[in-house]
Amino acid sequence: MSLQKILPETTEHKIEIPKLVNILIVDDRRLDRACLRRICHALDFEVNVTEAGSLIEMSAALRHSTFDLVFLDFHMPDGNGLLAMKIIQFDMRNKHAAIVMVTGDSDADIVIGAMQNGCHDFINKDAVSRESVRRATLNALQKVSLNNGLKTQTAMRTDVESVLDHFTQQCIEEFHPMLFNMLRHVRSLQAVKQDEDKFKAAMQQIENICARLFDFMDDIEHQDRKAHAFKYAKVAPSNPSTQPKPAEPIPIRPKLLGHHPSQAAD
Repeated sequence: MSLQKILPETTEHKIEIPKLVNILIVDDRRLDRACLRRICHALDFEVNVTEAGSLIEMSAALRHSTFDLVFLDFHMPDGNGLLAMKIIQFDMRNKHAAIVMVTGDSDADIVIGAMQNGCHDFINKDAVSRESVRRATLNALQKVSLNNGLKTQTAMRTDVESVLDHFTQQCIEEFHPMLFNMLRHVRSLQAVKQDEDKFKAAMQQIENICARLFDFMDDIEHQDRKAHAFKYAKVAPSNPSTQPKPAEPIPIRPKLLGHHPSQAAD
């Protein structure tokens, strides 16, 4: 039996921009915040903009709202962009928010350090425009969406592997006694070949075991059972605002020993 037949179909991850993008602008300069806010409201999708002039104000905003995107100035009076990113990443409500660094600092090390620590895009303050903000916004949101989709697929694959491991263990538990009994009856044929009744009885036992194996294979191919098993392997996309539901138990496939109606007792 091909493993491909029982694995769920993989669907291509579709990236969609939210109908409403909740944006947090973190910058200690009021004029820079106003400029960025004006550009955000001019984008070709609806936005809701919140402003913070310090990391303290940013932390307060994170506690009260959920944001899709954070524009973050690197140099702040009470910290820097790396510290701000850590605060965002450890916030349970906003840890999945996209982060765009906006700074007038042209130091490449700052940009590289920010990207390595979880920043999704970068805009130089001297190059802030409607086009650069739109590009950075879409790019950051797409990166987060793809990353979340990858995590979901990884979790789903892990659950599928768990189901298959559990199913394989049950197969082993059922195949062993059936094959052992078949081998025992095959070996007995030599001793009873002169006794027609005993020979027929031994052959009947072998036929019964073969019938059980056929039933076993039919059960594996049963589509309803596969659909039921993979129902427990599906993982809903993560939602930061809700707590994950407890994992449902892996379904236990009924034992098939003695399933075939024509079998005789061993």
